[in-house]
Order: sequence, then C-alpha cells, then structure tokens
Amino acid sequence: MSKKLLYTVLAGALSISVLAACGEPVDENAPVDDPATIDEPVEDDEADAE
Repeated sequence: MSKKLLYTVLAGALSISVLAACGEPVDENAPVDDPATIDEPVEDDEADAE
C-alpha cells in the first residue's frame, strides 16, 4: 500500500472521529420512558375471585 493512500485513509478516519465527537452531550441522568422500567402495582386476579 502506498504511503499516500495510507495517509489519506488515516486522515479520513481522523476527520470522521472529530466530527462524531461534536454531537450534543448525552444527559446521563435523563429519565427513561421505557415501559419495562416503570414500577406499577400488580393486580392479583385470585384476590378478585374470592
């Protein structure tokens, strides 16, 4: 592989990684709206039958 091609590929990878780091910061304490994580009381069907 020629040095010119190698340097071009490395420069492209560096450019992409720099642009990827320029996004909005992620808020680690943001609430998650995942229904699986919401604690809801479990209805007991057997209690209703008695």
